[in-house]
Parts: sequence; C-alpha cells; structure tokens
Amino acid sequence: MRILVVHNFYQDLGGEDVIFEQEAKELSINHTVETLSFKNEKKLKGLIQFLLYPYNFLAARKLQKKIDTFRPDIIHIHNTHYASGPILFKTAQKNNIPTSLTINNYRLLCPSATLFHDGTLYMNSIGKSFPFDAVKKGVLDNSIFKTLWTAFTYWLHKKLNTWTNVSAYITNSQFTKNLILEGKLNIKPEQIFIKPNFVIPSPLADQNIAREDYFLYVGRLTLEKGIHQLLKTFAETSLPLRVIGEGPERKTVSEFSEKYDNIKYLGFKNKTEIDKELAKCKALIMPSIWFEGFPMTLLEALSAKTPVVVSEIIGVSEIIEDSINGFKFNPYNFKDKLLKINQYPDLNQVGLKGYETFINKFTKESVMKCIEKVNSEMIK
Repeated sequence: MRILVVHNFYQDLGGEDVIFEQEAKELSINHTVETLSFKNEKKLKGLIQFLLYPYNFLAARKLQKKIDTFRPDIIHIHNTHYASGPILFKTAQKNNIPTSLTINNYRLLCPSATLFHDGTLYMNSIGKSFPFDAVKKGVLDNSIFKTLWTAFTYWLHKKLNTWTNVSAYITNSQFTKNLILEGKLNIKPEQIFIKPNFVIPSPLADQNIAREDYFLYVGRLTLEKGIHQLLKTFAETSLPLRVIGEGPERKTVSEFSEKYDNIKYLGFKNKTEIDKELAKCKALIMPSIWFEGFPMTLLEALSAKTPVVVSEIIGVSEIIEDSINGFKFNPYNFKDKLLKINQYPDLNQVGLKGYETFINKFTKESVMKCIEKVNSEMIK
C-alpha cells in the first residue's frame, strides 16, 4: 500500500511530532510511505499563514503536487493548525483518496483546542453551531481575533461537509471518541477508531533498580497540568516530590522548591535522565485538570514498572483500575489519597500490573495492528 503521512509542525516540538515520526517510520516497514510536512512560522510569514487558515490554496497546491507524483492509496493527516488548514481534506476528497485525521486535541470541538480556559475546564463550545462565547472570551491565547478566525475556519468546513467526508478519525481513548460525537459535526460512530500511542519500553525496566522514597512529576509546567494543586498538596505534607520540566509556571515551582524542603525542582532533563528518575521513584504523579489526551510519560512509566498516580479527569485514566494497575484521584483534593498511596502495602505489585497493561495494549506491535485495521477499513 502507498501511504502519505501529513503533519503540520507547531513552532515548538511536542508529542504530536513524535507520534507523526514514529508512525511514518513503522508504516514504512510494510508499506511504501512518504511524508509531507508544514511548519508554523513567526512574524509576517506566520500571520499570512494564519490569515489563509480557512482555505489555504498554497497548502492545497503543495498537497496536490505530492498526490500527483506519489499517487497514494490513503493519506494519514496528524495536524492542520495552522500553516496548512482543513483544505488538505478537501484536496484529498477531490482526488477520491481515503483520508484519516489523528485527533490529538479538541480543536474540532472548540477553538481553545484544550477545552480549558481561565484556569478551569471550558465546555461551552461543545455542540454549538458557532462558539460565540469562546470568541467573546478569547479562549485561544486570550485573543479574540485568533479565536474568531479559528472558529470560523472550523465552522466553514462544517458547512462544506469537510468533516463528514473524512474517512476515519483516530482517537486515543473511548473518552475522546465520546466527546467528538457530542460535537454535532455529523460524524458517525463508525468513522471513529481508537488507537493509543506507544513507546519503546524503558531499558531500565528489568534491571531491578532500588526504588527511592519520592514521587515524581514530569511534564510542562502549566496551569492545566495541575502544577499549582500538586505543589500546594505536597506543601501540606512531608512527602518528597521531584519536579522535572519547563514552562510558564517555572518561577512558581522554583519558589516552592526554595520554601519547602520536601519539594525539589530538577529543571529540564533529557529522556535518558528521565528514564533513570522513572526507574527509581516511588510513583509518577499526573495531576492534570484538563482532558489531557495520551501523555507519553504515562506509557514510559508503565513500561518501567513504575506505579502511576493519575488525575481522574484525563481521558486516558480509563485504562487505570484504581489500586490495581495504578491509582486515580481527584486533582482538586487528593491529600488523603496521596497519604494512603504512600503507605500502600504493595506498590511493587501495582507497578507490575501496570507493566502488564503496557505489554498487552501499548507496545509498538499492538498499536501498529490498530493502525493496519484503520488502513483496511479506509480502503473498504
């Protein structure tokens, strides 16, 4: 099969970029694969890209040229915000090529893309014909113009039946699938397929490294990641916490680290260093207060036999059975739960059960089987 994999890079690298590169590489083992990419620019060029967002004829021309030379049987698209735009789907449809969209955020439902605004969940756009309230509040980067133009882009393509004619939507959880169906985009349940992410297992998983007595947070230091609730909760206990990451809340993390002896900020670490911390921490804690998709760090922890403690708000918490293969908690009130987890009699067993979950569902082989199933359905 000839497969074209398309992606729009943001200005800063992130998890979506990793998924795009991983899947293109793995698909190329059994198929003829080529890639096409776009990148968001800054300043004047970036402004022009954004103004063209609703119907970017330049992006359409670039994709058409690739179609003419490569002649793909199917097209996988990972992101279209904002240098390319939804016109990619119209171009593929014009050529009668089955096309999928991998959903890594909620931009189809709300211009915020995160369903999070002003420090809390924001659900007002879901099911609305046009998100007027979101525009009024400037839910995208606190900008009324950015929010309006993004909302218009997705509204326009709803009117053009762009979303109805996408062959397959690929989500990473049943939770996300349910949300998409609430969006009144005329998308049918059978168009949506569930395909999780995968990581290569930690090389330290089988080295029996002794666990140390501290909890670990790894990720962006942002409000929606629940970093404030995390710091305040640990400040009320004597439990050790180590924090790895960078982001706009870095100053707050540093201040807590200086004030409380049990909180230690490690700054940015590369993957090798993170693997080492995951292999020896008591548990990984993920306190997100938004509907986070499928964080790669969660899979990395499971693959390292590290117990995971996850917010019940994130969609992927559906794979965790509380006190069996991990723990779930209310991210707004979890001091008591944290203290119980700290005294849990057999954390190692929880870590082993988490590892079983990883082996059964989230290895490269398992996930690629999901993708091949989607490919077959798209051809049908």
